[in-house]
Amino acid sequence: MVSVPMITTRITEVTKENDYITTYKFECSIEARAGQFIMVWIPGVGERPMGVAETSPLTITVAHLGEFTNAMRKLKKGDPISFRGPFGNGFTEPRKDENVLLVGGGTGLVPLYLLGKKAKMKGAKVTVIFGARSKSLLFYQNRLKEIADKLIITTDDGSSGLKGTVMEGIKTVKKIDRVYTCGPEKMMAAVVRWAAEKNIPCEASLERHMKCGLGICGSCMIGKYRVCADGPVFQGEVLLNQPDFGNWKRDASGRKVPL
Repeated sequence: MVSVPMITTRITEVTKENDYITTYKFECSIEARAGQFIMVWIPGVGERPMGVAETSPLTITVAHLGEFTNAMRKLKKGDPISFRGPFGNGFTEPRKDENVLLVGGGTGLVPLYLLGKKAKMKGAKVTVIFGARSKSLLFYQNRLKEIADKLIITTDDGSSGLKGTVMEGIKTVKKIDRVYTCGPEKMMAAVVRWAAEKNIPCEASLERHMKCGLGICGSCMIGKYRVCADGPVFQGEVLLNQPDFGNWKRDASGRKVPL
């Protein structure tokens, strides 16, 4: 069995991004590729995968949607925090001078921000499309302006940016050499299909129910692939061959449920 040590550190900063999302900075750094994840542990509550927003210091951004993430609301500066990782395969970093498109929805934006930051440092031209249901759910606005040559906001209700889904933003984009996406799976499926139609290389980062993070338990399978170990980042053409992609996932019991 693969053994990955648990690291215990402290929280150095807590930033409330909006009513539902909080960013936590840790008193440590890690080496991780954009798209990899860590397994964060809260005693008595459990362990959950979290995307990496920054590696130095280690930073995560969390949407408070369930028992575990709501327990994180209680954490404050100076509190201890434990994690394992990083795990999984990250995004392929773009080459210098490439025109890259990052399409994120909700906290799927988090690993894309780290990717965009690295891409900008390499000399790539970065376009970011950030989709949310409404203006109140947006975050990272100043961070995105620092890394994006062009930032496009879309909201379902039209309260900020373009009205509609991220696909409305994609219609405004011209020359793109490579696409990366992370967020709600139905959104990603639409982006991956669009990229395939345009013959543009595309990578997507999936979210599934992960228990071990090591590829042992099989709780996060999509087809024959273990999302935690074979992913979470997959080539678009691989995902388009998986009937579950954009349609089904498995809950904590392993039961198939529609997205």
